[in-house]
Amino acid sequence: MLDFVPASPAGDFNSPAYSPALPVRHKPEFTGSAREYFGIWFVNLLLSVLTLGIYSAWAKVRTERYFYGNTRLAGSTFHYLASPIAILKGRLVAYAVVIGLGVSSRFSPGVYAVLLLGVFALMPALMVWSMRFRARNSAWRGLSFRFDSGAGEAYGPFLLWVWLSSLTATLLYPSMKRRQHEFVVEGHRYGVKRFTFHGISGKYYAPYLIAVGSVVGAGILAAVGFGLASASGAFDKSALNAGGIGAIVLLYLGFIGLVIFLRVRYVNLMWNSAQLAGNRFESTLRARDLMWIYASNLVAIVCTFGLAVPWAMVRLARYRAANFSMTTTGDLDEFAAASERRTGAMGYELVDALDTGVDIGL
Repeated sequence: MLDFVPASPAGDFNSPAYSPALPVRHKPEFTGSAREYFGIWFVNLLLSVLTLGIYSAWAKVRTERYFYGNTRLAGSTFHYLASPIAILKGRLVAYAVVIGLGVSSRFSPGVYAVLLLGVFALMPALMVWSMRFRARNSAWRGLSFRFDSGAGEAYGPFLLWVWLSSLTATLLYPSMKRRQHEFVVEGHRYGVKRFTFHGISGKYYAPYLIAVGSVVGAGILAAVGFGLASASGAFDKSALNAGGIGAIVLLYLGFIGLVIFLRVRYVNLMWNSAQLAGNRFESTLRARDLMWIYASNLVAIVCTFGLAVPWAMVRLARYRAANFSMTTTGDLDEFAAASERRTGAMGYELVDALDTGVDIGL
């Protein structure tokens, strides 16, 4: 699809000297199916249980390769290159740390505090190692991605800015997200071409202000409603209990909705602010769509006792692919390959195991 045709400097499109590189918009396509992936998922689950979790490293590689291999962009599929052995080694170290935290929290609070502080202090570095491992083991058109920012550089956006956001009661949260996105995007390369980031702080405050306004507005409405009901004597003890339960349910649902809203808006901002050698990206995810997908996926998984997990994963992958695009202005084969793909999997697995909840967006 051609987005536009630039005007000729001389106004003559038939001029032999005029040969502009027309922008071309590429949309990824996810070609996997729930029926096909169900077999992979079921075998992975069965073998992981029978081997007491050891096979889970191979299961992870098979899953990643299926989703990578069924994602096609500009006529080429992605490839996942990680070794199951590397993931298994990293996973064993990661879960040893998690088990150590769990045991020490019950029997040795002092050791637990030291371990927890150590993990907290290492978390930015672990995120860098995680991104480095995933990037080097992800390839498209025969070229691997890279993440080459240093671990020490991550402590500004992922530790200092987190503290600043907390100290200002989240007022600096949008600036923190922009700094984190800048670090993540500009640390990545494809071949020898580096990604660039052009995010504007003002755009990061728009979704934050919407979220804060929603919380304040909901609080005012709840206080007014409760005050009117109390003044009119409409609440007896049973009604008050029911109202309290309902308020708690609405509170949790509202919190989940706001988290999804912020994640979606910030992921869109990150991709829409990123470029690769003049090639632009566009993410058009919508919060209400993802809320519906997550909710209906959860209902389907519960009603089928977990058997709908493959369907839910394929459905989500297809939606994400349908709401992403890349606009190119040149030959996609011009990127030069970068060598050396080895890196450790420990950071990747430890971040996964500890489930930090930090949204790095990629």
